[in-house]
Amino acid sequence: MKYLIFCLMLFTGFSVKAQLDNTAFDQKLSLSPQDSNRLYAGIRLLAFGKNNEYFETTYSGYTLFGYQLNPFVYYQVGSKLRLDVGAYLQQDFGNDRLSTFVPTLSLKFKHRDFSATIGTIEGSLHHQLVEPLYDFENVLNKRIENGLQFLVERDGLFVDTWVNWEKMIYFNDPDQERFVAGLSLNKEVLSKNDWSLSVPIQATVRHAGGQIDSNPQPLTSVFASASGFNINKSTSGFIKAFGLKSYFLTYKSLTSRIVPYKDGNGIYINPYVQSNFGLSVMGSYWYGNEFLTNDGGQMYPVTTERYPYLVQQARILYMLRFLYEKKLTTGLTLTARVEPIYDTYTSNIQYAYGFYFNFTDRFFLGHAKEK
Repeated sequence: MKYLIFCLMLFTGFSVKAQLDNTAFDQKLSLSPQDSNRLYAGIRLLAFGKNNEYFETTYSGYTLFGYQLNPFVYYQVGSKLRLDVGAYLQQDFGNDRLSTFVPTLSLKFKHRDFSATIGTIEGSLHHQLVEPLYDFENVLNKRIENGLQFLVERDGLFVDTWVNWEKMIYFNDPDQERFVAGLSLNKEVLSKNDWSLSVPIQATVRHAGGQIDSNPQPLTSVFASASGFNINKSTSGFIKAFGLKSYFLTYKSLTSRIVPYKDGNGIYINPYVQSNFGLSVMGSYWYGNEFLTNDGGQMYPVTTERYPYLVQQARILYMLRFLYEKKLTTGLTLTARVEPIYDTYTSNIQYAYGFYFNFTDRFFLGHAKEK
């Protein structure tokens, strides 16, 4: 069975942006010269439903169903500075209370291709990390990131460095401070005759500790990285593009806290094809050797929260990803996904599917009077 699935992936599964194209989920803080000294109100909405039909395996099956809403007001000071103030709320259906309600505030400075943001950063899927480093579901569970971010974005180059401060502590706090620092770089090194070759380099460090807390747990620092190459061929007609994305991943515990493995590695291979009518297909092969992860998908590490005492030395997965994306009207995009997974540990097929409506719009409120 596993060889049949792998052959099927090679035949049909030849996405962009680290894996499947997640640009519909971006919440960019854009600046443009024509918006100088203007005040806007805006809204971002994500309605989602994702069902993980995982049975007889080491990772959990569950359903995510609800919506996220982010109303905001922003003022662009000149052509280089933008100030956003808003609120983020999330309602999980079946829960009478909001699961999340937090303020958002962003101050972004942009000069040419470089930008710096403090406050609520352009986080989550915008970092373009591969799934063993960053789970797609994080956009549904912990989307908001606050801290500091530096970006370089131009044709052929993407550089994102950030610190996401997740937990602040004060003197004698019973909890530990927690933050994640990361780097995501993608550089195009060759572009000729509709072929392109790019080199991605990604790394994250998750830290928990502090000097003023009363928590007895030792501090932890965990490093994870991914690097490799991406080959893409643009075509015309029914097929829009096809290519291959391959990564070598590493994991290393930088502290003495007891973990199943101090270090590990993985291989992640993703052939893909994109059509011109919104459908993309990607096949994925994952081999993880003593690999653990900071924020990656729950099926990739060799141990899971569901069975913490069940530790495997290696994990092998074969996956297919079907993505359909359609712009329904101005500002509204529908994304649908189906993802069957063959787990060699249990020798059975698991699958997940989901749908996502992303809506974004803004409204002009006024402009500063000239002096």
